Amino acid sequence: MSRREDRAPARRALPSPGVVGQTVAVVAGLAALTAGGVAAGLELEKRLVSKGLRRRVPGEEGEEQPFFSLRSGGPVVTTPDGVSLHVEVDDFARGTADDLTIVMVHGYALSLDCWHFQRAHFRDQARIVLYDQRSHGRSERSDPDLCRVPQLSRDLAQIMDEVVGDGPVVLFGHSMGAMTIMHLAEDHPEWFGDRIVGVALIATSSGGLDNHSIVKGIPGPAFARLAPSLLSLVNRVPTLVERGRRAGSDVGFVVTKRMAFGRDDVPASYVEFMSAMLGDTPMSVIADYYPGFAEVDEGAALAALSGVECAVIGGTEDRITPVVHTERIIELLPGAESLVIPGSGHMGIIEHHDEVNAVLDDLVRRVRRTWETPSH
Repeated sequence: MSRREDRAPARRALPSPGVVGQTVAVVAGLAALTAGGVAAGLELEKRLVSKGLRRRVPGEEGEEQPFFSLRSGGPVVTTPDGVSLHVEVDDFARGTADDLTIVMVHGYALSLDCWHFQRAHFRDQARIVLYDQRSHGRSERSDPDLCRVPQLSRDLAQIMDEVVGDGPVVLFGHSMGAMTIMHLAEDHPEWFGDRIVGVALIATSSGGLDNHSIVKGIPGPAFARLAPSLLSLVNRVPTLVERGRRAGSDVGFVVTKRMAFGRDDVPASYVEFMSAMLGDTPMSVIADYYPGFAEVDEGAALAALSGVECAVIGGTEDRITPVVHTERIIELLPGAESLVIPGSGHMGIIEHHDEVNAVLDDLVRRVRRTWETPSH
């Protein structure tokens, strides 16, 4: 579940207008997959603006959120393949009766900053560990071959061992971050129910994304075949593409709003916040990760979660991981508390943060009740 026409010395052959149109449509869909915005050029921007879709000015709704202002120090975790992962630890909770740690794992093309509302809500209730996934945010770039969920699971396991410690842990995962947690359950089922006592899976999928298309009119299997080639194509014109993706672009704003959120009246500041995160993720990173989503198959791993307190959250207007994927996880985890938010898009953790935080609050309360029993 979520940005430059180069003046070359020699002329290049340009694709036909029809091919350009098809490419624009599919690239826009890929942008949707990352909850982001890819501009195909000034003509697309003019067309969107001419339809009255020009972005609003951040803060015009009176919404003033200090996005990107929540920061803490933390150790640098270096993986066996030499990637330095950026980690932050909020250790502000005082007077709590336990040493509970909440680990927040972000999704595709985002950064730890996407947890802004959850971090602000929980930082006085428990120790919080956040990190940027490899090639994302302030973490270092990875070998493309390792930009896959199984490697992300190994990274999370290392974070658990080197940063989190031995106390009880609750994992929050959004989109690709939740896939990471599910794969961790396959790699380390013995951790779940003992070391890991609670899990929240938000706006995610346990598999089958190879059959999902975000571009209307293009079937899922066809979209999956076209996407890698088209990502390679847009990476050959990075100046043009990145111009449309960067924060402040009308096109980036419009596509981000439509693909990441479900409400027409979502605050512009939320959209700009998303656009800024997405704009910091190079298209090459998006291309590195995209093929791996067709390989995701975590249904069997969910059995390991049956022994822990769980929450599953999705939105009816999620275009990235459609609500049927949330419903499938709910079926596989019948004991989990579930919430399907009407009208919510992929970024429910921002768009409907109050509702999401209420479910997460209940999860933490249930965990603490269980952990405080004599058997623990």
